[in-house]
Amino acid sequence: MKIDTNSQYHRTLAKIETFIEKGFGKLTKSETAQLENLSKSVEEYESQKYPMPIHTSINDILEYYMFENKINKVELSRHLEIPNSTLSEIMNGKKKINLAIAKKLHQKLGIDGNFILEAA
Repeated sequence: MKIDTNSQYHRTLAKIETFIEKGFGKLTKSETAQLENLSKSVEEYESQKYPMPIHTSINDILEYYMFENKINKVELSRHLEIPNSTLSEIMNGKKKINLAIAKKLHQKLGIDGNFILEAA
């Protein structure tokens, strides 16, 4: 289902709400499939109607990773297998990312290689 208007969007949200009120564990397979389709439609509409600007940097990603994993800079440097001082310099913008560090960011944190190259 494609949502084209604001009223369709609100009707779809209302339908999703009825499924939520029923409880996910009580939905039939058909209702679960319908909920997934409605949710995808809402997501597509929202991404077109209300696009979120993305202004991320390597520092933002590293800060978010530390927050989500409840680790500090020292623990992150151990995970990445780079010196803490090097990580600090990268995060403070005093040092550029080299190929070895870029590979570790990609392999260990799953950061897109293209993003790393653009941000470096």
